[in-house]
Amino acid sequence: MIPSDYETVDVKRATVTLEDGVRTPGEPVHVGSLGMLVAPGSYEREDEVGRRTVTVGADLYRRGHLPFDIRAGDLLLMRGRLLTVTRTPEEWRRGDRVIGVQLHAEEGRSVI
Repeated sequence: MIPSDYETVDVKRATVTLEDGVRTPGEPVHVGSLGMLVAPGSYEREDEVGRRTVTVGADLYRRGHLPFDIRAGDLLLMRGRLLTVTRTPEEWRRGDRVIGVQLHAEEGRSVI
């Protein structure tokens, strides 16, 4: 059961096929659903040539372990938006015990 303060997040992973030595992404496959605390945000970055980019994304938190493996590049469907996990999930530990997990996911970017 998902706690009432958590939001349901669907996780999808793109299948990859090799065609003539070239990796081709296929249709995303549903991996599972889980409950997470969601902290939406927008992030502004500046690249080497001075372009500023605004990205919409979210930090997601969960107590304890993840019930299944989530990797950078996986797709998250939450609040009607499709976000991409941009970093490997971070585990919070107290000694040997995992007390929580944090994910960071972002949507497409807009150049200013």
